[in-house]
Amino acid sequence: KEGRRTGPSTGRNSSVLQDVALEALSKPDVCVFIVPPRARIPSAGSFRCSETGLGFEVSAAVTVEYKYGSWAESLSPSARQEWMVAGPLFHIRAEPNTVRAVHLPHFVCLAGDLSSCQIAHFEAGHMTLETPTRIHLFHVVLENPSFSQLGVLWRKIRSTVTFIPIHSLVLIYRALRAADITLHLYLIPNDHSLRKAIEEEETKWESKLVPKPPQTSALYFGSQYEVSGTSELKITPDHLELCYRSPADQQSYIELYMTDMEEEIKLHMKDRKDGKLVWKTFVRPGDVKIPAASSQTLPARGESFVKKHRKQLRRRMGVIYPILARLRDIGAMNSDEEEEVLSMQNKQKVMNEALLQLVERKGARAQEELYQSLRETDPYLVQDLEQSKNLR
Repeated sequence: KEGRRTGPSTGRNSSVLQDVALEALSKPDVCVFIVPPRARIPSAGSFRCSETGLGFEVSAAVTVEYKYGSWAESLSPSARQEWMVAGPLFHIRAEPNTVRAVHLPHFVCLAGDLSSCQIAHFEAGHMTLETPTRIHLFHVVLENPSFSQLGVLWRKIRSTVTFIPIHSLVLIYRALRAADITLHLYLIPNDHSLRKAIEEEETKWESKLVPKPPQTSALYFGSQYEVSGTSELKITPDHLELCYRSPADQQSYIELYMTDMEEEIKLHMKDRKDGKLVWKTFVRPGDVKIPAASSQTLPARGESFVKKHRKQLRRRMGVIYPILARLRDIGAMNSDEEEEVLSMQNKQKVMNEALLQLVERKGARAQEELYQSLRETDPYLVQDLEQSKNLR
């Protein structure tokens, strides 16, 4: 298969409307949040996966199956000399001619020659390259795709990647099993698969995400970035190199340690070469404080929440697709049970009731997963319910 001959569009005119259309579907009353490994897209339109950033434009109702692939297994050493991984690799399956276009996420800051962007298509162990139809700030569009494994590559400049700006994120976790106040600070490309891998690893250690603005200035692969803070803060090591590591590999992090935190600390990240500030934040005592409620075991928290607020949850829960994905990931739901809940998607209260009955049957852990998922996807609902309980 040959790559497309025409050059890509930057999407500055009519394609901007397509971005708006994708975002406009992010309303509670519209089925937009599709989740892997199987998405039942109910009608024609544009849909975006809330977990992976992958998007589809479809002409009719269709079922799409997709999961992360492995660049480490697919991209040959010789190809790595010429091409840089620029986003997740996806293994996608759908009936032929049902998907008009696929939107593949990438993490390159657009600048210069956009012809360097290509879409790798792996089939039967062979890679072909296709030119994207359009290129947007955070995804590329390929129309009339044929599916197997697809992902975004960027041609290296002078056989290096140090000249290609990268959208990057800083993530901070408090390691609850570690001594005193211990934080883990990660620096990664803005890649959903890497965020997911870090979340899963930190969850094993019962770590707590410290919500801070994660976006940095444009950074560069191969460059080293130094972290500094207050004198009481022990930082090991004091710098990280921005690079792409497979989600299956351990992601590097900096450990920040304090015996106690009585005042806020200011964190800086600077380019080690020229001292340029690329990211900063304040971490306050309340950010890392363990809530008093955590003395209660986690399953008990979720079980208690569902029991006390069941009527309100049945009436007020909105988008439940991320919840279904979470239950499926821990093995608390099989495909038949998921189909049973989704079959009622035109009746929100009935679908909510089916979900509540399911987690009640499955026990305390499933109810805890429902509670934690609601805290992430609908924090205002959780806050309102918990505060209304406290005001009584």
